[in-house]
Amino acid sequence: MSQVSSLRPVGIVGPLSGARAAYGQWLRRAAEGTTLPLLWADDGADPAMAQVAARYLLDAGVEVVIGHFNSECARAAGRLYQAAGVPLLLPAATAPDLCRAVGAWRLCASEERQVVVMLEYLARHAGQVEPLWAQPGAYGERLAGALGEGLGGFSLSRAGPVVHGLMGSHVAVAREIQRRAQPGAVYLVPDDCLIDEFDSLLAGTGVVTLCPHATPDFGECVGLALRLVEAARAGGHDLDGYLDAHPDFDQRQYRHADYRMVRREYPIELPQHLARPL
Repeated sequence: MSQVSSLRPVGIVGPLSGARAAYGQWLRRAAEGTTLPLLWADDGADPAMAQVAARYLLDAGVEVVIGHFNSECARAAGRLYQAAGVPLLLPAATAPDLCRAVGAWRLCASEERQVVVMLEYLARHAGQVEPLWAQPGAYGERLAGALGEGLGGFSLSRAGPVVHGLMGSHVAVAREIQRRAQPGAVYLVPDDCLIDEFDSLLAGTGVVTLCPHATPDFGECVGLALRLVEAARAGGHDLDGYLDAHPDFDQRQYRHADYRMVRREYPIELPQHLARPL
């Protein structure tokens, strides 16, 4: 058991560097204002780096770890935390099996719920869904596989637009949209694309995106995790026992986590001399 102590630090870990560093910046902002002693580590959204970060945090004696925004990082590092008896709280790692596989507690909704929300939206609004594109790797391929399986049993609205599904990290999806260069196209993209950096990458492309946004969002999940640790510490409780008895958790999953679909447009920006009124 791991009783939360005010003297031992809380590990905070995520992609503080690399292609997904925008999420690391969000993580830092979300942790501002806590009274807990924090120890930061960078996993670079890379499973090998995540294991190094986990060993660093464990060697430093952290009482609990919050983070790993990448599911495969959480999987690789989570085994080390589990073996050491250190609770892991996941604010953004969505792979369906993580809570069971590494004994973690998840604050965000899982990919299973994300896929359901996307399929329900497509059933109501899409006229046709083109063959799915997936970034090579666990995240993109897992989502594309689940979506493809689900689409086999859905009837779509004939009046809706043609939708192109692109599954992968926000950087990879943005690059694929830029490569296709199809103004007016409608793209279904995963929850990783809710980050502001994705909007910046698509500015002026003329496309439309349909993206599931986590509720609470990933930053709010960080704040929630910190408050739960604070509450357990204040009561002198073992964190695992505290969360296991908490009415807001069921099988290590936060009950109130969900997704909502958000439609965004990225208008083509005309050169200034063409945009002047006549």
